[in-house]
This record gives sequence, C-alpha cells and structure tokens, in this order.
Amino acid sequence: MNGFSALFGNRYSLRRNLVVNIILALSFCIALATVILVREFYEHLRENVEDALVQEAQELAGQIDPAAASFGLNPDALRFRGAEGTYRYTVFGDDLEVLLGGEATGDITAQLATFAPGATHPVSLADGRIGMAQLVRVDQQDFYVLVSSFPAGSDETRLQALMHEVTEEFQWVLVGIAAILLAALLATRRALRPLNIISQQAHNVGPGAASRRLETSHLPTEIVPLVDAVNGAFDRLEKGYRSQRDFSSNVAHEVRTPLAVLRSSIELIEDPDLKAGLKQDVGRLDQLFEQLIDLSRAEALGTASFENVSLCDIAVMLASDMASQAVRKGKTLAVTGAEQSSAKGHSGLLSIALGNLVRNALTYSPKGSSIEIEVLANPAGWKVHDHGPGVPDAQKTALFERFHRGAASDQNAPGTGIGLAIVQSVAEAHGAQVRIEDRPEGGSIFVFEFGH
Repeated sequence: MNGFSALFGNRYSLRRNLVVNIILALSFCIALATVILVREFYEHLRENVEDALVQEAQELAGQIDPAAASFGLNPDALRFRGAEGTYRYTVFGDDLEVLLGGEATGDITAQLATFAPGATHPVSLADGRIGMAQLVRVDQQDFYVLVSSFPAGSDETRLQALMHEVTEEFQWVLVGIAAILLAALLATRRALRPLNIISQQAHNVGPGAASRRLETSHLPTEIVPLVDAVNGAFDRLEKGYRSQRDFSSNVAHEVRTPLAVLRSSIELIEDPDLKAGLKQDVGRLDQLFEQLIDLSRAEALGTASFENVSLCDIAVMLASDMASQAVRKGKTLAVTGAEQSSAKGHSGLLSIALGNLVRNALTYSPKGSSIEIEVLANPAGWKVHDHGPGVPDAQKTALFERFHRGAASDQNAPGTGIGLAIVQSVAEAHGAQVRIEDRPEGGSIFVFEFGH
C-alpha cells in the first residue's frame, strides 16, 4: 500500500486526482473512438456488400438469354441452390414468378413490383441479410434479378473476424493500457513539479531566512494568486517577527541597567539578612529575565542556522563550566557515555538546554550525590541522571510547560518554572524529543534525544 501511495499519491492528493482524471479522460476517448470505429465498420461493411451485390446483379442480368434453355443460366449451380456460398441468386419473370432460385416471399415480390427498369434497388430481407435487385428488359421481356447475401450463421462474418483479430492481439491492448497509465503518471509528475519546487522554497522560509519568498515565474497561472497570498502572509509574519525581536532587544537594554543599579544599591544596605534576601530576589529576577530571552530565541530558531555540532564537546564544556557550582553545593558532576556523537543543530541553544537539565538536577539532588551527563550516540542525545526525589508519572509531561514547577512541596525550591520549557522549545526546534524516565536506583533520568 505504501508503494502504491508513493506512486499514485495519497487518497486525497492532487497527484492521484490528476492521474485518475487523465485515465478517465483517456478511457472516455478510447470508448468513444471504439464506438465510432464500430459504427464506421458497419457502415463500410454494408456499403461494400451492397456494391458487391450490385456488381453480381448486373453480371447475372447480362447473362440472361430468353431463347436459351433455363434462360442461359445453370439452375443446378450452387449460387441458385443457395445452400452454401457467399451469395444467393433468384430470377423472377415479368409476372414476378420465380424462374430460378428460391429466395421468394410475398414481401420480396411486393418490393420488386415497385421497381423501375434499369436501376438497382435494395431489398429488405429477413435475418438482417442484404439484398439488391435489378429490373432488366431482354428481347422485349422483363426479368427481375435478386442477389442476396448469404444466410445468417452460414459463415463467419467480417465483424466476427475482426473480433477474432482483436482477441489475438489482446496483449497489445494491455500494452496500450500500460502506455496510457505511464503517460498519466509522467504528465502528473510534470504538472506537479512546480508545486514541489515551491514546497521546498516554503520549507526554507523561517526566522533565520524570514525575507525569502516563493517564486511565481514558473508556476501555472491558476496557482499564482494562491502563492501571492502566501507571500503576503509571509510578509506580515516577518513584520511581526521583526517587531517581536526588536521588542526583546529593547527590553534587554532597558531591564539590564535598572537591575545593575538595583544590585549596586543593595550592596549599601547594612542589614545582612535583608541584604542577602534582596540579592537572592534580584538574582532570581535576573535569571528569569535571561531565561525568557533564551525561550524567545529557542521558539524563533530556524534550521538555516544549523550546523554539525559535537554533543560530546557540548557536554564536556558544560560540565567544566558548572563544576565549581556543583562543588559549592556539595555535589559532583561527571560526563560518561559515547566518545563520539554529533547532530545537526544550534550549538549555543543546545548548550543552554543541556545546562537547564543539569541545573535542574543540581537543584533537586541531595548533598553528596553525583549528577551524570551520559552522551548518547545511536540515537544521538544526552541523558542527565540525578538522585533527586523523582517525578510522579502525572507530572512528567506537565513539567515541560511554562511556569510549572511540579508538586506543591517543591514550590520553595529555587527556580523560575521555565527552564524545562526552554528545553522543550529547543528540542522541538531540532526535531528532538525530551522525556523523563525513572532511575532504578532512585531519582530521575532526563532524556534529550534526536530523531532516528
């Protein structure tokens, strides 16, 4: 079924609709041509038979001799007896009595009585046969000469011969059907090629290449209005994206200065308890601000900025940067796993995502425990092992939502509630997945895994 869909497209795809419509149109044309050919065949067949009958009637009329025995004709000849043969001949006298042959009925004589001398006239016969009759005058005596086609079913008709020939050449009919199907597929692929091109162009449009637009120079005119409308939507999205980016830049400029001034003012406070509390609050505010900026960057990330990065190098560098922080908290930090592992992505944001996972593990692991960054190679990614209290199954998905900080017992722990949301956004931008697994020895394993 997958192979059929790959060749003809999905059920509601434009490719399948085009193929079906082309096949239906060609089938209709073939059926119409067949009907026309059959009709023409019958017409030409009747015309040929009538012409042959006229020639036979004229030849027979030329052989009549009233003074000779049997009028100069052989009554025992096959053509007069009519049991076999191509034609059946009958000769009538001027009183419409049968002189030779046996093709005589009341209907036939009634038709002959209306004929004029010299001309040849068609005669209606039973069983779909054809007859031609001529009234001739020889030595002042009238004779009616009737030549009719062979009795029905006595021999193979030309139509039967034609059908027999078609049956013998049936393999060529199959070749014709295959050729029609191939032509439909090729025509469909050629017709859809411009759509495939603009689909690839649309795939390349993103925050990293917001100014790119879909080209319309080689598109069918019927699709150009739709693509123009899509380009207009891209223009509006780019404008909104640039406004958001400018706003973030302005916020970064406006907020950092007051925070620095506030931090300097706190240093002048003499009360040590008040001073420590205010510094902690400012630190949390600064962390929240930085993480909001990181979250915005992650959501606006485009694949145009991706490159091959070493997951091992990111893990080692991050462990080196955060080692002193782990020591201050009485914990250790280690890197294990594969020595070679790489993926396509943005190294800066990947480092931020892994840093948030490690920071989360340092926060909730008990003093004296070890946090392990395991590098994965197949599939590529990381696992961060901690010795914390673990995460209930009901919370494993909700933890990656913005400002969700787990159970009520954890609300007093330091953090902003968006660190794991940043991890989720970075993973989505890279086509990766994040999940939480239970550690058999107790604690949790946070998995950041790229697609296979």
